[in-house]
Amino acid sequence: MKKEYFGIHVPFIAHLGVEAKEIAEGEVEAVLELQPHHCNPLGYSHGGVMMTLLDFTMAMSAKTKAKHQGVGLTVDMSIAFMKGGQDKLIVRGKVLRSGKSIHFCEAVAYDITGEMVAKAMGTFKLVDFKK
Repeated sequence: MKKEYFGIHVPFIAHLGVEAKEIAEGEVEAVLELQPHHCNPLGYSHGGVMMTLLDFTMAMSAKTKAKHQGVGLTVDMSIAFMKGGQDKLIVRGKVLRSGKSIHFCEAVAYDITGEMVAKAMGTFKLVDFKK
């Protein structure tokens, strides 16, 4: 059975083992229990994994805000890494401002101690998707 996130199957997110839930309309939380294959040689979350989680939570936040059944495509994204993440990552994304199809979002990643490890801002376009 394919895992769905807010009405769509996102193969890469499912492959990573991400668990996601809607906190409120326009706000999504994703959790990832880090495994060795998610980490860089120093044992911290790989930057690509971190960027993926931040991107995913922002795009899904836009979907829940607009009650959109399609996909959220990344138009632009910037990120700041504060420290390496270990063990478990909790990422919270939210919509800052919405238009008809363009949404401005932010996401923050925390480790299990509650300390911020990364923050991102992004712009997303919602498009229809046929299964």
